[in-house]
Amino acid sequence: MTDQTARASAIDPLRLMLALFVVALHGGFPDAAPALVKQALFNGVYRLAVPVFALISGYFFLAAMRRGQGWRYLRRIGAVYLLWMVIYLPFYGPGIGSWDHALRLVVFGYFQLWFLPGLLVSAVLVMVLRVPRVLAGAAAAMALTGLVLQYLVLSGQAQIQLDHYRNGLFAVFPYFAMGVLMAHGWGAGLGWRVWPLAGLALAAVAAESLIWYRIADGGWGVDMMASLLLATPLIFLAAQQVSGGWDGKQIAGMAAFVYFVHVLIMHVATGFGLTGDLKALVVMALCLGLSGFLATGGRRPVLAFFT
Repeated sequence: MTDQTARASAIDPLRLMLALFVVALHGGFPDAAPALVKQALFNGVYRLAVPVFALISGYFFLAAMRRGQGWRYLRRIGAVYLLWMVIYLPFYGPGIGSWDHALRLVVFGYFQLWFLPGLLVSAVLVMVLRVPRVLAGAAAAMALTGLVLQYLVLSGQAQIQLDHYRNGLFAVFPYFAMGVLMAHGWGAGLGWRVWPLAGLALAAVAAESLIWYRIADGGWGVDMMASLLLATPLIFLAAQQVSGGWDGKQIAGMAAFVYFVHVLIMHVATGFGLTGDLKALVVMALCLGLSGFLATGGRRPVLAFFT
């Protein structure tokens, strides 16, 4: 899942920060915040994580395709997916009630792992479509379809299983394709203007989350937003303009590990009786500490194995 080239822009620190956003989302942090603040975070700003992850993956996938390594990328993602599905088997395995249920788990993934089959679907579609304008049209169509399906569900007009609209086709592919298009040079001419535009887009994400709050009558579960289609590439472009002395490959591995392992650590924390904001903070600290430990010294091959 992590790119093997050295990089010094802020896209990888951004990825690590967003991985912690995912932990905060699943841990309900901050639990004590007012309802509208929680909405703007849980169904707004925190939801930037998966789109940005997908865009970054697509951005680096184009180079892999040009090197003739597209299928190698698919095999690697498939191997990481299988590994983590096996790791989490003790948690979801006892709840499998039928072969149909087992098949759905394999196709859509357990909990946060749904992102990996989403990457596989996205990469295959990019390899098939290839032509940038065709890719852009397909991505726009899938994003719009996902938004419509989510609206029908959250407004109470339809009952659709979550995996049938929050999946790789509708929630990952549009951003993965966007990353490929940006690797082709789309959006490169914005320059310094990307910063105020990114700020406005972030404000739009928070504002749209409140609109969804009204649509869902106070309910949760907003995975797709129109404003994310603007905020995600703008934030990525802004991060590209910042550089530092960090090791991007190392931080990318840490971010992926935090994303994959945090649900496991949440289960452990629950077993120790931790709840609420304390549980979320402990899980974040443990995820960061463990990923940092694996990223240093001679343990980096272990981190690479898991990511």
